[in-house]
Amino acid sequence: MDKLDERTAARVGTALEAWVTVRGDQATRSAEAGRAQQGRRSSVTGGLHLSAINQLVVDEIHATGVTGLEFRINRAATLPGYYRATKSWDLVVVSDGRPILAVEYKSMSGSEGKNLNNRADEIFGMAEDARQSELNGLLPPDMRRAYVFVMGDNSVSRRPVGVSVPFGKADPIFQGASYLERMAIMCRRMRDTGLFDLAWAVAVVEAPFSWRELDPEVGWLRFSSDLRATFTQ
Repeated sequence: MDKLDERTAARVGTALEAWVTVRGDQATRSAEAGRAQQGRRSSVTGGLHLSAINQLVVDEIHATGVTGLEFRINRAATLPGYYRATKSWDLVVVSDGRPILAVEYKSMSGSEGKNLNNRADEIFGMAEDARQSELNGLLPPDMRRAYVFVMGDNSVSRRPVGVSVPFGKADPIFQGASYLERMAIMCRRMRDTGLFDLAWAVAVVEAPFSWRELDPEVGWLRFSSDLRATFTQ
């Protein structure tokens, strides 16, 4: 797959760097106010740490030239569920009163061994709930689902991890894969199996800032291409 051009790489980098900056600012304000929370939770409870990435996605949709779209976030982005009554997505794009794209953003930095599995449990359930809602006529059958996962690139998340199970046979692809690689595998397989129609998996080093993608099939170029196709086909 082609590499990002300089301008696109700069736009993506700016959005990802904001994830680092906002989380740091939120943690500082929380500590100064005497509300320091366990681990890194205080860096994300302000709710704004993924706003720049959301804007990156919205800008990419605007670049298609399609007009008449509504962009709803947070509670305004609530959709019906099948196993539960409702689910609030991070972004829902509406055209002529119909949701045509639902986007979920997740990020993680720290406690990789525990948190990656928790993220997986959350997203598999969300995707299956949405899919059943479509199959049962609660959502339009052509609504597309997108997932974005930003993960901290550090000594723990990039370290190879072994796999041991008491029964059956673990998929060899996971043997010796780092948590970052597992994250990319998860996102690609969710897209390839139809749990999600679009997926972007990206790793971020916080200091000094840098970012990289583990698999171009769930990189920004593929994601943005699929995103544009959603609004131009």
